[in-house]
Amino acid sequence: MDKIHIPVLLEESITALNIDPNGFYIDCTLGDGGHSYKILSRLSSQGLLLSIDRDQNAIDFVKEYYEIPSNWIIEKDNFSNIKNVLERLNISRNPSGILMDLGLSSRQLESSKNRGFSYQEDNESLDMRMDTDLNVNALDLLKALNEKELSKLFKLYGEERYAKPIARAIKENTSDISTVGDLTSLIYKVVPVASNNKNPSRRVFQALRIAVNDELNSLKEGLDSAFEVLSTDGRLLVITFHSLEDRIVKRFFNEKEDNKEGKIISKTPVIPNEKELQENHRSSSAKLRILGKI
Repeated sequence: MDKIHIPVLLEESITALNIDPNGFYIDCTLGDGGHSYKILSRLSSQGLLLSIDRDQNAIDFVKEYYEIPSNWIIEKDNFSNIKNVLERLNISRNPSGILMDLGLSSRQLESSKNRGFSYQEDNESLDMRMDTDLNVNALDLLKALNEKELSKLFKLYGEERYAKPIARAIKENTSDISTVGDLTSLIYKVVPVASNNKNPSRRVFQALRIAVNDELNSLKEGLDSAFEVLSTDGRLLVITFHSLEDRIVKRFFNEKEDNKEGKIISKTPVIPNEKELQENHRSSSAKLRILGKI
């Protein structure tokens, strides 16, 4: 059995959801099921939890790892399609709370089944598709985009300062790149040693994953749809892990408050405490923002 992922900001999220035992809640990013299972533990048999994920491997893992009661519905889809999911399932009630955890699970990084999410798995394919039904993977992008397009992608989605030389090196060596290790080795040669305080591949991998899965557009559409279906006085929670996501969420929440449609529950984002930071180093960049619907 794969080891279970440690959910980020778990207790803070559950507290912020202000769970009604008989209410309806949606976890837009099932992952390894940690947040979902905690929500479920607070619900009575009259309560309902819908968990959504685009990664079939995540769904298969959760269905094997947990007992699935009748009031826990798990559906494969992109959370940007949340309204369609509710219609497909014939669920007419509005959720009292919706949670989005935008991070990758530890299992996706460490046991990614040759999908190349982690820049530390040298022999894995450069795939990076959350939904393996998607037609285009990361290697396809590296081959199809020209140097200027790749540079723009790395700068826009990875905020990579060495986007141009990295893009140039990739296009000069495209035929030699097929695995995670091939790409990371190339990037190590391009990025100056002084900048290698962290793995220099991480921003490029972030950019490719965002592009392959259209993550930022999915987030924007998902926020709109989630807020629309949320019940009055319901709460929308989003956990982000990098500045691109957080800026989108912050802007959306501010607009809803400015338009008197919502109220920001916490003026500053909730971040992990020292204990969580020590136990789970991947939580260090996490930020939880909370919006109530008026």
